[in-house]
Amino acid sequence: MDIKFIVENKKNIITVGVLVLVVLILFQFVYFPKSKEIKRLAGEYKEIKTDMDDLYNFIGGEADLKDNIIKMREKVDLLERAFPSEQEVSDIIKQLNEKARYFKINVISLKPENIEIYKDHNGREVEISDYFCKSMPLTLRVESRYQALGEFLMSLEMNRTPMISIEKVDIEKDEDIKPKIKAKVDLIAYIIGK
Repeated sequence: MDIKFIVENKKNIITVGVLVLVVLILFQFVYFPKSKEIKRLAGEYKEIKTDMDDLYNFIGGEADLKDNIIKMREKVDLLERAFPSEQEVSDIIKQLNEKARYFKINVISLKPENIEIYKDHNGREVEISDYFCKSMPLTLRVESRYQALGEFLMSLEMNRTPMISIEKVDIEKDEDIKPKIKAKVDLIAYIIGK
């Protein structure tokens, strides 16, 4: 079998060679980089899709998205009122004084103590939405009628905005201010902070 290199065959071979070279260059500089980029974007898409699915699961589903977001905002608002931030410590003291005035209780003194990170019964630090729950002990000295003091303390326990717990109440009678009593109330106000 004789293969002769005729001028026409040479042109065809060169044309085929150039086409193969062009195809190789296209694959090397266009197809392979785009293929890698598509794989990278597909991976990013899967991550974003997973994050979106997790978000929808957290919120309560895609169908009732608006209603669920409104419910979540209401819960966050309630949480923020129950656990004010560290910057709002003075507001807690102000609210206690206002509430005492409402129940016609004379506040003699209100002494806050150092803020500490709150720990549960097992000694672990309590966190709420990536913030530490902190406790601020308060000592409240008051003069009032017995019934007014009881209503005031019940209001503190029931209201929960801000979250305050009553730790101890020491009541003493004083003949000089009868029918009123003097009381020392140990409270703990709960706040959130970093």
